[in-house]
Amino acid sequence: MSKVGTISNKNQINSINKYYNIAKILLAISPCMSLMYLSMESAKLGISLAEVIGQDPNQTVMFLVSMINPFIAYLLIFIQKKIDNNDVKYAIVNLVMFMVAEILLMNLLYVILFGVILYKTLRAYNVTIKDSFKEKLGKGFFMTVSGSLVVIFLAGICLFATIRINM
Repeated sequence: MSKVGTISNKNQINSINKYYNIAKILLAISPCMSLMYLSMESAKLGISLAEVIGQDPNQTVMFLVSMINPFIAYLLIFIQKKIDNNDVKYAIVNLVMFMVAEILLMNLLYVILFGVILYKTLRAYNVTIKDSFKEKLGKGFFMTVSGSLVVIFLAGICLFATIRINM
């Protein structure tokens, strides 16, 4: 039986690292994809990129949402380092917080991706979400989730803007 917080085999490490790397790549290229979409929209309308962003508030919010994702990719680097230093519970807490942020951003692809990563991490390291939150709530919770709270705050602003635009 494996110990809590230790990985059971090398194949699971490689599998989890692949998912983390896929997530980092997708999150990092999302602003480029957004800019490509906005460029096509501006070409279709015959106006500049800045005018498209300025004229359509939905496009503006979509662009802002895509700019949050590279910060999440940056935070995933720290999560992987914490896992390497045997602090899996830090990773679990932050992955749950990222899922909340992506739900607020209404990014279904990233919600599913973080769900898969969370599931694989929980299984590989034999920990639970409940135990992770219990341990991290006891000591330095805000230090653990500081980056995630910034992401959730920005996601909340984008959600509020989307709701206001669609009213």
